[in-house]
Amino acid sequence: MIEPMAKVRLVAPRTLVERVTALLQDAGVLHIESAPAEAVQIPLRPQVIDATTRQLQTELERLYEELCRLLVLLPEVHAPLTADRTLSPSPLPPPSRGRNQEGDWKRIAYLVRQIGSRVDYLTNHLKLCEDELALLSKYERAIEVLTPFLRLIKESDEIDHLGVTIEEEERRERVLPLLHEMMAKVTDNRYELFHSRLDERTLAVLLVFPKAHAARIRSLLWEEGITELRLPASVSEKPLAQALRVLLKKKTDLPLRAARYREQLTAVARTWRQDLLRYRDAVAQRLRQIEAAASFYQTELATIIYGWVPSRALGALRDRIEQAFGGEVVLEECPIQRAEWAAVPVVLTNPRWLQPFESFTRLIGLPRYGSIDPTPYLAVFFPLFYGMILGDIGYGLLILIAVTVVRRRYGQHPMVHDLTFVLAVASVAAMLFGFLFGELFGELGEYFGLHPMLNRMEAFIPLLYLSIGIGAGHICLGILLGAFGAWREGHRHECLAKSGGLGLVLSFVLLIGSLSGLLPRPWAKAALAGLAVSLTIVLVYGGARGALELHNLVNVLSYLRLMGIGIASAALAFAANTLGGMAGNVLLAIVIGMTLHTINLVFGVLSPTIQSLRLHYVEFFENFFAPGGRPYTPFKHGASG
Repeated sequence: MIEPMAKVRLVAPRTLVERVTALLQDAGVLHIESAPAEAVQIPLRPQVIDATTRQLQTELERLYEELCRLLVLLPEVHAPLTADRTLSPSPLPPPSRGRNQEGDWKRIAYLVRQIGSRVDYLTNHLKLCEDELALLSKYERAIEVLTPFLRLIKESDEIDHLGVTIEEEERRERVLPLLHEMMAKVTDNRYELFHSRLDERTLAVLLVFPKAHAARIRSLLWEEGITELRLPASVSEKPLAQALRVLLKKKTDLPLRAARYREQLTAVARTWRQDLLRYRDAVAQRLRQIEAAASFYQTELATIIYGWVPSRALGALRDRIEQAFGGEVVLEECPIQRAEWAAVPVVLTNPRWLQPFESFTRLIGLPRYGSIDPTPYLAVFFPLFYGMILGDIGYGLLILIAVTVVRRRYGQHPMVHDLTFVLAVASVAAMLFGFLFGELFGELGEYFGLHPMLNRMEAFIPLLYLSIGIGAGHICLGILLGAFGAWREGHRHECLAKSGGLGLVLSFVLLIGSLSGLLPRPWAKAALAGLAVSLTIVLVYGGARGALELHNLVNVLSYLRLMGIGIASAALAFAANTLGGMAGNVLLAIVIGMTLHTINLVFGVLSPTIQSLRLHYVEFFENFFAPGGRPYTPFKHGASG
């Protein structure tokens, strides 16, 4: 149901506006109205935020961003706070509601800058270590391959080393002999050549030769298009042997350094993270107060606040204001004119078991204040339609098990929580209809003693009448709700037009029943007379718009999908069992049966959901549902912005 709301006006001395704002935020029930009709009519001046407060707002926004940044950088820790506070002897409390808040905020901002400097130092150095480790990983294989060869070579100022890489097998067969020939010619056979595979495509080669020939060898390698092993810039100027040793040392040292930086970041988090969270929440709270004040109005001496409060919470809010301020602050309830209903924020208040169905209502928007909440009707008819379409004990049981598992694992997510509950109720309905139809994975229920009271594979005509009857009842309920809503809003002609529409549907069903033989044949004349009278009422009181009521006659026939899709599901289950039985092989029969039953189960989850929602959104809701409700967003504690 849509909860009754109270329109309120709060008048307070301008000197108390900050305390009043804080109290309203603590109460968390007032939806502040930024553009009340009264403010335009009087007119009242919007409250002007002074320059000092504007500057404070700017500083707090920067502080809030910095706090959010630090909380992202600092790891989450669950250990107790450490006693080591190197930046401050004790945490600073968030500013209280006093006159020296500006000084408190400055001290907190200074402390946050100190913490930020420390965190930035640690995170920057940690990033440098991680980046260098990532870079070293590219050379890790080359280091592993070439280092054993370097250990075989004695250190000497007259000897130089050079690494090259050769790609592709066919090129390797040509380049290795070329290297031997070139090195022998340049060095007069005073060289060593070692090689080993880096990977399937690449060969690493280590050349050892007198230093005097280094320039000539590098030039020849470049001319032949042989790639020299490129090392990181930090060691690129060093000789290869020395560079590889430096990289090996770094490979050992860098993880240790990175671990130390992580430990220090964790220590900072243990010491300061909880304080930073409190500061962030306090900053967000103050920012929301400043932002809310922009929706207030003022006179020379007073501040006026307009808003909406759930009627049940009005008394408690009034008592709280009276206790805090005595007679200095006045909260009064104002009458709500019918013309204002579109502006009244909407709160849906339903029993706990109905609340998950609100998610389906919200898919097409909140109902307008003063209209009808369709959630209770959706909660009754959605499982009914779903169960009638699926109508199988086995499929219903599998869906129930699946949604139970999903709910236990992901139920903390609001949408998953609501959807799994709705599907669980719908699957129970499918199992109940399964007993009515005698279906357990199709006709397998016969092997367990299930006897259908209504066989879907044979009783086409009874199911047709049942579907039309359910559709007529559902649509008549929608029309009655629409007529009631029109009467309550004072639209008498619309109410009469909908009454005529109700007569059209009832007369149409009566005509079908009499023509099909379910009802006495003479009743057809009464049905035709009812159609004529109802149509006249619709056109007289509804005009051209009232002619849309005729669409409900077609809508009744739309409910035949309850029969058609349900029979299709039963037929596919029957086909799965029949084809499996014809396979002549147990394993093949199981594969065929499980494949077709799985396909049917997938359709059994999707199709009844889509069709049931369609019957509500298109055929049922159009008769009474008034979307466009304004969400209720109370002013309370929470993140800024």
